[in-house]
Amino acid sequence: MLKIDSISCSYGRLGVIHDLSMEVGAESVGLFGPNGAGKTTLVNAIFGMVPVKSGTITLDGQDITGKPTHEIVRSGVALVPQARELFPFMTVRENLMVAAEQVPHARERSSETLEEVVSIFPILGERSRQLAVTLSGGQQRMLAVGRSLMARPRVLILDEPSLGLQPSIVHELFSILGEMKKEISILVAEQNVRESLRSVDRGYVLENGRIVIAGSASELAHDPEVERSYLGL
Repeated sequence: MLKIDSISCSYGRLGVIHDLSMEVGAESVGLFGPNGAGKTTLVNAIFGMVPVKSGTITLDGQDITGKPTHEIVRSGVALVPQARELFPFMTVRENLMVAAEQVPHARERSSETLEEVVSIFPILGERSRQLAVTLSGGQQRMLAVGRSLMARPRVLILDEPSLGLQPSIVHELFSILGEMKKEISILVAEQNVRESLRSVDRGYVLENGRIVIAGSASELAHDPEVERSYLGL
């Protein structure tokens, strides 16, 4: 579905992503690596926020390389960024509905989608009239995920979803993502490899802008290098 073919990206003369290839089908995929590995740069490249010097990014065979971000979202890819980027002084419901308004095919089914999102995250239904700024960190992360789902994407990309969350909330969030992969393709860029591997089907390990290890979640969980570097074993 989402295919990245031999892309390279840089900031000025500084190369960050080097001839990288990966794909996300009807599944959940993890992208792992330390700070500075290039995870966020890759995510930003998918959304046209970082120039791609070479290679292509396609969605269902359609070339989306370097297209404006709003066109990529309308084509069926949604992002949950690290910083959440909510509208703090709008209500939970308003934050959700404004996302659907930006995508024509989602706008037509916004009421239906809202019910689906609330069924996934019941707390958002309970706090629907509450200002986003008053939510806890975990609730804001759930709102950020729910807002992206309101665009009815085919591929959902999450950049460091566990960042700043307490372990119990991280576990809950990844359990929900594990269920969501039945309905939507998911790419999770994460440092929390241990928790992520419980929820994804496959994964890639990124170091210095290159894929160094790839395999199923089970294969990565038992890979000596992954165990040593990321699982602390």
